[in-house]
Amino acid sequence: MQLTLQYPFWYFLLCILAGTLGAFALYYRDKQFKDLGASFKKMIWLMAAIRFLLISFLAFLLLSPLIRSLTNRIEKPIVVVLQDNSQSVKVNWKNDDSLKYSQQVRDFENQLSKDYEVKNYSFGSSLNEGLSFYYQEKTTNISAALDEIVNDFTNQNLGAIILATDGIYNEGSNPDYLTSKLKAPVYTIGLGDTAIKRDLILTNVYFNRTVFLGDYFPIKEEWLAQFCPNEKTTATLKEILAGNEKIIDTKAISIEGNDDRGSNDFLIKAEDPGLKHYRISLSAITNEASAINNVKDIFIEVVEKKEKILIVANAPHPDVAALKQTIEQNRNYAVDVSIGSDFKGNVKDYSLIIFHQLPSSGNPIQSLLDQIHAQKKSVLFILGAQSNLSMFSSAQTMLAVTGSNGSTSEALPVFANEFTLFTIPEILKQNLNAFPPLITPFGDYKPSAGAAVLFNQKIGTVPTKYPLIVFQQDLDGRSAVIAGEGLWRWRMWDYLQHNNQDAFNSLISAMVQYLAVRADERQFRVRLEKEQLGNGSRNFSESESVIFNAELLNESNELINTPDVSLTIKDEEGKEFPFIFSKTGNAYSLNAGYFSQGNYSWFSKTKFNNKDFTAAGSFSVTPTQLEFVNTRADHQLLYSLSEKTGGKLFYPSQLNDLAKAIKDKQEIKPVLYSTTRTEPLINQRWLLLPLLLLFAMEWGIRKFNGGY
Repeated sequence: MQLTLQYPFWYFLLCILAGTLGAFALYYRDKQFKDLGASFKKMIWLMAAIRFLLISFLAFLLLSPLIRSLTNRIEKPIVVVLQDNSQSVKVNWKNDDSLKYSQQVRDFENQLSKDYEVKNYSFGSSLNEGLSFYYQEKTTNISAALDEIVNDFTNQNLGAIILATDGIYNEGSNPDYLTSKLKAPVYTIGLGDTAIKRDLILTNVYFNRTVFLGDYFPIKEEWLAQFCPNEKTTATLKEILAGNEKIIDTKAISIEGNDDRGSNDFLIKAEDPGLKHYRISLSAITNEASAINNVKDIFIEVVEKKEKILIVANAPHPDVAALKQTIEQNRNYAVDVSIGSDFKGNVKDYSLIIFHQLPSSGNPIQSLLDQIHAQKKSVLFILGAQSNLSMFSSAQTMLAVTGSNGSTSEALPVFANEFTLFTIPEILKQNLNAFPPLITPFGDYKPSAGAAVLFNQKIGTVPTKYPLIVFQQDLDGRSAVIAGEGLWRWRMWDYLQHNNQDAFNSLISAMVQYLAVRADERQFRVRLEKEQLGNGSRNFSESESVIFNAELLNESNELINTPDVSLTIKDEEGKEFPFIFSKTGNAYSLNAGYFSQGNYSWFSKTKFNNKDFTAAGSFSVTPTQLEFVNTRADHQLLYSLSEKTGGKLFYPSQLNDLAKAIKDKQEIKPVLYSTTRTEPLINQRWLLLPLLLLFAMEWGIRKFNGGY
């Protein structure tokens, strides 16, 4: 601690002089105590000394002296313990093994806690604080757990990470890829058994999640047999009805070698609609390691009919193939294609008609347009170089295009933030700016007052107010315009960038579902987000959240969320789970969380303007069995991870050696933090106490002896 003056030292002499003068003025000519005699002079000198000290010190404080202090803080090294809490860890353990190991870990922590700050976590699909030895997590994501630890302890004295796991991961990336981010050594504890055991495994089941009434559909199962030579087993397909099993078909399997694998196909007819629960199983063989991985449950929805969509094109075009392939990924839709004036069917059979570069000068399609208007069918126009813009502007009311002389321009999509007709998938928003341009007719674009623009055109580097994709709903139904050709480029670009077409598929899926919706579903809609943005699937795993989206339209077809919307989910036993939707923007959203295996139905309702609205549906949940597909521990991964980060692989019986290795690691040591603090001396509140005591002493002596 150091005292610093902001004024020259001789100012301190002035403080002493002030104290001397103050004491002298008060006590030199004071006549109050003359009757007390010479013996009281010592007390006068004492009171004068006190007054001298008080005045001098107060004057000194007015000089604003500064006090500088140095504080040292020692921070212990942090040791993070990560415990794998997934199901695969306990496959080869007995209860006694688990109890013994948990006690060993706690004893190990007690050893370290004297010299280190120990932080405990358990992980499976996600990271959780505290140790857990129940081994109930149904998936394992080692890389996510390590990555979260790295982020949480950035700029802290992280000494070591202790990772206790069997090395089996079935989510996330290879944790070996994280070694460059890991700035602390990773010491691994190898759990599980690395030996290849005698086991029969049902590895995969392939099936269509949606089939149609009256169709035959296949189910294919694949199996793996390890160290089961010359054994026989049976693959059985059962249908689960109200908790009872009905055998549909069986296949005999002969296992030949120590590492044998094969597959079997089942062909079933969809005889009645609804969600169907099937169970595929392999009969157990003697002394196999686990029978849990011999069984898989699947859920298949049988629907009565497909929604039909018609694409009418002026001429063959790659856009037509791209649209057909994308739409038919949703098994609820069937697509018919007609070129030019070849269509001879009835538009009554279709939920949505898509015109590609029609009407054109060669194909005015006036008769077909009249049928669509008469039956109030939804329609989607796709413009291009072959479109007759005058005929197009007369065929609908949402968008007028004038001034084109047959020339075209390239337009990039720009999202219109005010669009609210349906939810835009996040994957599309993230990739929209990189999509290649569409070929649009050159001209002046004027949307109607009731049009809702999804994307505007960006021509070159200039954003415009010309719509690229626009929607409208009126008394004739729903309609939309894509003001450019070249959608196939979007689909190809998406695949080249991501090895899938998820962004493009989500856009087309959202547009088609909005346009093809039936009239009686328009004012109040409740849908599963997975069904809405994916391929129409209503099947979830136990590790997936079930999320619903809802929309309510007023009489002007505007989205509102004024009234509350409730939803009740019911399981096969009749147990109900009630929920209330959250209001988001001008719509509704609900994350119902996780559900266990089984079939579920749901019912949603709301009330607006004294009118009741309802919606209903169903979904299924299949068990997550990833932890039992592969139960062989991967200690080679753990060895590699430790070696690359400066750690070492240990086993449960070597925890004392692990504690010693950490203590012997010179790099894992406390950090001394020194903090220098400078502040005015007057801020030291403790100084008030001696000052008050001195004042009280002087006043007490004076008062006791008759002074004032």
